[in-house]
Amino acid sequence: MSGSSEQSAAAAVVAATEHIDIDRLVRDGVLTRDEARALEHSQQSDSGGAARMEALPETRGGVSEGDEKDAVKEAAVKHKRHWVRVTRVCNQRCTFCLDSMNQDGTMIDTDSLKAYIALGRKMGRERLILSGGEASVHPDYIELIRFGREVGYEWIQTVTNGMMFSYRKFAQKCADAGLNEATVSMHGHTAYLQDRLTGTPGAFVTGIKGMKNLINTGKVVVNVDVVINKQNYKHLPDIIEYYYNMSIREFDLLHIIPFGRGFDEHRHSLFFDLNDAVPYFRKAFAWANKPGVYLWTNRLPVPYLEDFERLIQDPHKLTYEFDGGRHNFESFLKRGLKPDCWGERCDYCFLDGPCRSTMFPYRGHLEARSFPHVRLDSQTVWPSNEARAVFEAQAPQRVTLTARDGDDAARALESLPFGDTPVTLQLDPGASLDTALSHGRVDRVVVASVADAARALVGKDKVPAPTEVEVLLDRALAAWLLARPTTLRSWGSRLILTVQDHEYLSGSQETDPTPESLRKLARQGARLKNVPECVAGGATEPHDHHMLDAGMLDRGGDLDLDGYVHHYIEHEYYAKSLRCHRCAKNDSCSGLHINYLRNHGFKILRPLDAAGRELEDAGSFEDITQVLKQATAQQDKRSRKRIVGMHQPAQSVRVALGDTRLGGPGGA
Repeated sequence: MSGSSEQSAAAAVVAATEHIDIDRLVRDGVLTRDEARALEHSQQSDSGGAARMEALPETRGGVSEGDEKDAVKEAAVKHKRHWVRVTRVCNQRCTFCLDSMNQDGTMIDTDSLKAYIALGRKMGRERLILSGGEASVHPDYIELIRFGREVGYEWIQTVTNGMMFSYRKFAQKCADAGLNEATVSMHGHTAYLQDRLTGTPGAFVTGIKGMKNLINTGKVVVNVDVVINKQNYKHLPDIIEYYYNMSIREFDLLHIIPFGRGFDEHRHSLFFDLNDAVPYFRKAFAWANKPGVYLWTNRLPVPYLEDFERLIQDPHKLTYEFDGGRHNFESFLKRGLKPDCWGERCDYCFLDGPCRSTMFPYRGHLEARSFPHVRLDSQTVWPSNEARAVFEAQAPQRVTLTARDGDDAARALESLPFGDTPVTLQLDPGASLDTALSHGRVDRVVVASVADAARALVGKDKVPAPTEVEVLLDRALAAWLLARPTTLRSWGSRLILTVQDHEYLSGSQETDPTPESLRKLARQGARLKNVPECVAGGATEPHDHHMLDAGMLDRGGDLDLDGYVHHYIEHEYYAKSLRCHRCAKNDSCSGLHINYLRNHGFKILRPLDAAGRELEDAGSFEDITQVLKQATAQQDKRSRKRIVGMHQPAQSVRVALGDTRLGGPGGA
């Protein structure tokens, strides 16, 4: 086919997407029903996902190596990707395969695949990712790469075991067709380990040869992902070193999870106690400090990344994970049907925090009309009368209202339900508060800039007593307040200083006050919010967990899955150190938002005694993992049944320390 004919064919397929039949894509095997639901919500186009590694952009220079890596990885996460399952067949039989239930030995129709590839471009997606099964065994694999280039993808990536690329001519043809990146699944650094885990003799030799062939094209970025399991975790540092010596600079470390063949058939040979793995993890994670080396962690429990917080997986990966089980989560939110994975898997599952520990209580609050805090905007457009009725049927202890200006707020307050429930009011920057404050229900106003703080706190127009002022802190506001100790003291308990939640790490890095600044503010008598007592150095205000935002409701008045996940990422994803289990405040403390922790690290969390003093014998992270390891061994000896998996530490903590939970609402 000539170049012009190929372009015409591509244009024809693009045009056909105007009337594409999503149900047909499901019937043809291009999409699962969950993927179709996600497509209809356009969620994957916005979420990034970061399910696999990215070929990283060029560095900018002028900043530290660590900050540079953070910025580069965040840019990669934001790259809009389009995942395309090319086959339901694989030439390996990995013991931990997550996709085993979907593999029926079939290739997916090429025309349907092209239609879906073109649809992704129409939706603005920039990166095409060809996966399987094993994508490279599809007879039209090279044609699909070329087609992706023709319809305009910026970057074409494949996830592969590398075996097909051991044929040099095939690897070169893929590179010439437009393949930019190959993420090769290599779970060992020896033939014995790789072949055993993949259930395929020769997997190591052919995988290595395939990687070398791709590298030798000079056109394809090659990186490696490793599924961490009981058989290879002790070798993890050696695995990274082996492939580093092959010029690999990007590694994705994927923790074993309780799905697919790994849990159903090989649970006891693959799942392991995370505390046993800590020394090997820390040695492996240290490779991230090497110039030019990028490590990604995938589904690894956050508390086990102490001292390596920059490796904590971007929270937006949760969006992709929820998309993958959309039917389960939507059925629960709409009808109360527990996910079909609910049960023994939950204690092993990386989604326990946003799912069982938070989504379940959220639905319970909605059904019982018991949300303690609700939030709405004066311009809220309700998806239906039913959604509005469900929202207004809540019985909150506080309402947060956002409005454009005082007049807009006054109109909204007149029609606001919830009886005499106190209202926290936030207006647009620069808006006057006078009109709104005349309404008796407003007992707290929110400001978020130095100019607005100056108007609210000092001078003739300052907010009158007894109304409180809540300041959303950034570095400029923290500095402004620290320079005015008299103002801080004069406001006393009427002034609340809130550490903001940020959707992205960059938000925390660019604006958040340091822990030292927070302590200084607390010493001036300020009430800090969203900050643990150990960081503030004194009593603090609790975070607004379990808050219903009007925008989270769908037409039926149920929680919208996408709205809930976004809310969780931004406002509920909190975590703590394993050391926090020694703290007397542990049960009442949620820790810190995940992006503040990624920025400042777990070390700022210091266990306290009942009087609020720092514990002298709190121990180090390594000390705690040893206690947990010993507790597991004792329990194993008693029960003769080893408790293993992602959330085994929660059970060990109860045995060893008497605590009742692993973390706050986002502790998973």
